[in-house]
Amino acid sequence: MDGRLMPAAPGLSTFYMQRGDRLAWSGPSGPGAQADVLHRIVERADEDGLSPAVYQASAIGQRLLSWRKGDAAQRTLRDLVELDLLLSNAFLLYGSHLLRGRVDPRTVHDFWEAPYVQGGIADLLQTALDLQRVGPALDQLRPPQRGYGNLQHALRRYRTIAASGGWPSVGPQGEGLRARLEMSGDWSSGSSQRDALYRFQKRRHLDPNGLLDEDTLAALNRPIAEQIAQIEINMERWRWLPHDVDARYLLVRLDDYAVDMVSGGQRVHTARAIVGSEFWRTPIFSARMTEVVVNPYWYVPRSIAVAEILPILQQDPAYLERSGILLSRGEGVQARSVNPQQVRWSQLSAADFDYRFTQKPGGSNPLGKVKLVFANPYSIYVHDTPNQQLFERAKREFSHGCIRVEDSLLLSAMVLDGWSEAALEDLVERGENRRIALAKPLPVFVLYWTAWVDMDGLLHLREDAYQSDAALRSALRKIRY
Repeated sequence: MDGRLMPAAPGLSTFYMQRGDRLAWSGPSGPGAQADVLHRIVERADEDGLSPAVYQASAIGQRLLSWRKGDAAQRTLRDLVELDLLLSNAFLLYGSHLLRGRVDPRTVHDFWEAPYVQGGIADLLQTALDLQRVGPALDQLRPPQRGYGNLQHALRRYRTIAASGGWPSVGPQGEGLRARLEMSGDWSSGSSQRDALYRFQKRRHLDPNGLLDEDTLAALNRPIAEQIAQIEINMERWRWLPHDVDARYLLVRLDDYAVDMVSGGQRVHTARAIVGSEFWRTPIFSARMTEVVVNPYWYVPRSIAVAEILPILQQDPAYLERSGILLSRGEGVQARSVNPQQVRWSQLSAADFDYRFTQKPGGSNPLGKVKLVFANPYSIYVHDTPNQQLFERAKREFSHGCIRVEDSLLLSAMVLDGWSEAALEDLVERGENRRIALAKPLPVFVLYWTAWVDMDGLLHLREDAYQSDAALRSALRKIRY
């Protein structure tokens, strides 16, 4: 427009083909009321962490004003056609961004198996215009999860603070500290400085010692613009999740060490979780759960066998028998059992180790009572653990990448939808190794948010430990609108 080519949103050509290329937003007297409704909506796109400029909000506003306030003799059909294209393109683009995000998660994360929502926006646009309900139509595309709405509120508040000049500077001796902590909601009536700092440190994933140490001072003086950008990029992640009111899925929140069971679009259960340690980080991915295994065998990964079990055997050859671990060699039909007493463990090294360890159910088996299986290239799954005391820790990064979950039988019963917790417990007590297929595969999303809001309405910010923010920013920079 104005000599420049406008990238067309997906579905734009189809929308006008279905209309026989008739104008959608204007009548005999010019643009209708729905054009103004859409203009007001895209002007406020920043409330969703999106940019009004992407949807040509200024150009739409100028053309609406020019048509209504300008010289009637200079109005042309071309003006209406160009305005119509701008409006339809804005609806389709903004709607697709609300529904599924600006970035296809499959371009950011190597393994994203759960379906990426496609299509439907062009049909919605026609229906919205027919019913004169453009606003409600776009509202229904916005992520319904409370976490998304909470980040919206946080974004609005942080933008207000930024507009007033940002955070007060805090000096190394605590100059300006109280004002800064009061503004962020950490220092409330009756708080002490130590309490306020402790609260701030917990929100920022710092050592909660209540002291103004070097890391805390740096976090306090971090520019608010960076935090706003962090909120916006985390809102994008919420847009990757199912929006359906009847959606059913499992959500693993690595940042908060938690697993949510979502049913009917609502979180119905949350369990505490243990995730990968610093050197064994749980990857970000999605998949489809297909079965629950009761009293699972543990097929020890070679990396763990070589790095952790082999050194034990070189000092204690009876370890396998005492731990209920079976020894074998070969794969598939070629696999055969090996007597561990016939192996000279002291002479083995990682380079020539070609054995397989399989731990029987029960006892010290690290998978505990149950394993929830979803195929993925990382061999990651959700499982029980005999070390229940670790769930009491605030930071729970202890695993080799798999997700250990509390109340595993309750979660399994919810996943299976038809089994009771008592029936599963009965299988456990009988020591029966049982694979139970799900009637319908269940989507599983393993994600790491670096910004989220707690039950008290306070924003938590995390370091980008998985470099996922960096990858997402890079992908966003490549988009050309």
